[in-house]
Amino acid sequence: MKPDEILQLYFKITADSRISVWHISLYMALLMLWQQGGFQKQVKISRKVLMQNAHIASITTYHKCIGQLSDLGYILYEPTYDRFMGSTIQILY
Repeated sequence: MKPDEILQLYFKITADSRISVWHISLYMALLMLWQQGGFQKQVKISRKVLMQNAHIASITTYHKCIGQLSDLGYILYEPTYDRFMGSTIQILY
């Protein structure tokens, strides 16, 4: 994925009136992990790492925002409740 394509994802989410600063912060953290993972179709995520990178202190806010990003069609979120396996996300574009 080219840098200008990532920028287009950013412009798309910031233009959406349903999106808050917490969504944007979390989405940017997800894009960073996706980039670090070589833009693979699916990326394993860690709630703890995402919360740190997005500067989200509340687990409730994290779960609300990641669920809404999924519901709004920005990501495909596949949670797992096994802390050793990690959940997966797919950036939808």
